[in-house]
Amino acid sequence: MVKLIALDVDGTLVKKKNLVSKTNIKAINEARERGVKICIATGRNITRAMKVAKAIGIDLAHEYVITLNGGATYKYEGTATPKLIEEHLFELEDFKTIYDKAKEYKLSTFSYAKDPNVSYVVKKNLFTYVLKKVSGRKLIKYNRDEVKDTSYKIIIYGNKKGIAKIKEDLKPKQYEMFSWSYVPHSSNIEVNPKGVDKLFALQNVAKDYGIDPKDIMFFGDGDNDMRAIKWVGHGIAMGNSKRELKEIANSSTKSNKQHGVGYYIRKELLKSTK
Repeated sequence: MVKLIALDVDGTLVKKKNLVSKTNIKAINEARERGVKICIATGRNITRAMKVAKAIGIDLAHEYVITLNGGATYKYEGTATPKLIEEHLFELEDFKTIYDKAKEYKLSTFSYAKDPNVSYVVKKNLFTYVLKKVSGRKLIKYNRDEVKDTSYKIIIYGNKKGIAKIKEDLKPKQYEMFSWSYVPHSSNIEVNPKGVDKLFALQNVAKDYGIDPKDIMFFGDGDNDMRAIKWVGHGIAMGNSKRELKEIANSSTKSNKQHGVGYYIRKELLKSTK
C-alpha cells in the first residue's frame, strides 16, 4: 500500500515555464485525500521549489520538500516559508579542492552557497549568467584565499575531456556526482558532499513518518533519481527518462509533457484504493 509519493520536479512534475499541469495537481490531491503523503525531491534550491510545492498543496498539508539533491530538507509547518529541518554542506577545504580542479581544467562552476544571495564561480560566462538569472544569486569570482562560505551543491560545466578528468580526480573523495538534471549531457555534472543525495534525504523523511520503503512511490527522470528509485517499493521512471533509469525502475509512465505523474497515479494507484 502506497503511503508516500516522492516527486522529482524538472523533467518529471513540471513541463516548460515551471508549471504543474491540472492533471497532475488533481491526481496528487486525490491521492492525498486518501491518506497518501506527498514530498518533493529536487535538485532545485528552496526558492525555486516553493512555487511548485504550493501548486500541489504541500504547504497546506504541512509536508516535506527535499532540495539541492538532499543538501537541504524543509517542512511546512503552517507558515508561508517552510522550516529548514536539516542541511549538509561541503567542508570548506573540499569545496576549495573541487574549485581548484575546475580551474585547472578550465571548467565553469556555479555553487549553491550557504549564503542564499551568492554563488562562487571560476569564471563568468553565459552559463553562469543564465544560472544567476534563474537563482537570483550574485556571482563572486573564486579566490582560494578569500572564500569563506561553503556550499550545498556545485554545478560544473565545460568540455567533455575536462569533465571526465575532474570526475576521475574526485572519485577518491566519494562525492555524489550526477549528470546535471536540467541538461542531461556528458559535459556537465552536479556534485554533492559524500553520502548526500535524494535517497539519503528521503530515508530521513520516511523515518520521520514511520513509512517502510516498500510503501513509497518515487517518480523521477534523471541520474540523481536512480538510487531513490531503486530503494523504494514503487520506483517509476518517466517516459522521457534515459534507458538506464527505466531498466532499474519497477515501472514507467508517460513523459512529463504528457502528465505522466498524474496519469500513473490515477491509473495504477487511485484505482487500486477505491
